[in-house]
Amino acid sequence: MINLYSDTQTKPTKEMRKFMATAEVGDEQQLLDPNVNKLCEMSANLLGKEDAMFLPSGIMCNLISALTHCRMGDEVIAAENSHIIMMEAGGLALGQISNQTINQPSGIFTADDVETCLAKRRMGKNSLIPKMLSIENTHNFGGGIAWRMEQLNPITQFAKKNNLKLHMDGARMINASVAMNIKMADYASEFDSVWFDLSKGLGCPVGAVLAGSSDFIKQAWIWKIRLGGAMRQAGIIASAGIYALDRHLKHLVKDHKNARDLAVNLNQIDGISINLDMLHTNILIINVKDSKHTAVEICSKLKQQNVAMVALNDDEIRAVTHLDVNADQCEQAAQIFKHIITQ
Repeated sequence: MINLYSDTQTKPTKEMRKFMATAEVGDEQQLLDPNVNKLCEMSANLLGKEDAMFLPSGIMCNLISALTHCRMGDEVIAAENSHIIMMEAGGLALGQISNQTINQPSGIFTADDVETCLAKRRMGKNSLIPKMLSIENTHNFGGGIAWRMEQLNPITQFAKKNNLKLHMDGARMINASVAMNIKMADYASEFDSVWFDLSKGLGCPVGAVLAGSSDFIKQAWIWKIRLGGAMRQAGIIASAGIYALDRHLKHLVKDHKNARDLAVNLNQIDGISINLDMLHTNILIINVKDSKHTAVEICSKLKQQNVAMVALNDDEIRAVTHLDVNADQCEQAAQIFKHIITQ
């Protein structure tokens, strides 16, 4: 199977598994696991933050950040199609936290968009209290679009002037850093909380790392425990993150190139279009509206020929390149796609 469904399904390499098998472990809750401690230190340094914590998932990173920054009745502002709004089973409700969304399909919004949200809440004591602004980088449903610093800086400056906590959902932040040639610490510098995923492009089987000030992490630990995210001998899985940060970052460049080459090949098919200007990283949004098939039909036929992609709706298909898919497989997938469309 040529798996272009998602980079979350990347399998750990044999070398990573061996590294995990020999990991020294200790009690993570007592801060005695050497590999968890090392991973957190590495991650905090990469992000330019005082401290970090290892968590089972990115969804837990988002939820813990919101629960730490906000109180009951506070509001999170985020893009309408952001992961924290669309794909996390309404987790904000656990803290009785509301949300207000910005309708920008790319996921890239402006300070004016945030000001519009704040203006809606200046209605006196009966209004909700905007407390946290969440930015997703790269933006998943925007097609893996990465933020540029000239887009980000006006928003973070505005948010700070208006006493908003700044949170970066950095699930694929490392992809953004590689694609835009921006250091992760520069991306994260103005944010109160920021995290990146280990189980996407880095190829780890599980885990994410959340970072911020020492005080933030201290408070976040309470929610880590409450939500069942505190572990014991977690060094076995944390060691995969150490292995990946040391060895897999270079592969992200290949993933991005494979995505662009795949997009160029697919764009040559009649009825298929991909906006190459919006293709920054490893996620392709393939528009099939002008073909004779729906996205669901195409994905079903692709699966029959051992190619996995996912239909987002009738007109769009999402494909993601990653560590388990090489250039030859991407070319093969494009040829199969063409055969399905033109047969």
